[in-house]
Amino acid sequence: MFRKLLIGGMTLSLAVVVYLVMTSFQARPVVNATPLVKIVVPARGTTVSWNTLVSYKISVDDKEDGNSAYDEIAPHEVLLQVFYVADSSTLSVHVNEKANAAPEPQGLLSITTLPCFNCHTANAKLIGPSFDRIAARYPHTSSTEDALVNKIMKGSLGTWGEIPMPPNPDVDPATAKEIVRWILKGNRNPDHFFLAGLEGSFRTKLKMKGDTGKGVYVLRASYTDHGATDGSVDRRRGQCSVVLKLEK
Repeated sequence: MFRKLLIGGMTLSLAVVVYLVMTSFQARPVVNATPLVKIVVPARGTTVSWNTLVSYKISVDDKEDGNSAYDEIAPHEVLLQVFYVADSSTLSVHVNEKANAAPEPQGLLSITTLPCFNCHTANAKLIGPSFDRIAARYPHTSSTEDALVNKIMKGSLGTWGEIPMPPNPDVDPATAKEIVRWILKGNRNPDHFFLAGLEGSFRTKLKMKGDTGKGVYVLRASYTDHGATDGSVDRRRGQCSVVLKLEK
């Protein structure tokens, strides 16, 4: 027979009380917080010169993954999109955070999990060729996709010089194909390119003859986290945009 307890004017059995106490301590669903991403440098509204290097610095604070200030965020997983907008009257398309909240293409996100950005950049030679040079050299056909997938997985030598491309045997064919498709499709516009890292620099365009003086640069930093602490795959993406003026 269970002992009776008087609680709030109601008589409850001890079993009911124990049940109510235990259920109140049951684990609640873990909610994954959205990363807080900030472009620290350059500041909003900064005026930059034509054909010059612009330095940038990004900070990331994520409740689950950690804080970039304490080296808890992998730099190659932080992306910076750089847009040159020739007519600032169309700026709203680029700075509307809700409209641009869609995640990056899967091929690009896959690149951030690999050391690709150690050797390649969007539009400048590093150790290997830039992505835009690769996109310009190869026609986008199924046979080209297969050939480049093979190079990613098995490595290559002599295609772009004497420095070998190391193999990536842990990359599965489907992921390699997503990467190839993004490289061939997403790197043909010189006015829109990607950089990886918490800090770095990019070069602005040469001033074109007949420039109207309405051009601006839009920088959009983003970070996609690794999901909630309970292991669920609820990945969240944080982003931040700033607009830079160009000298007249």
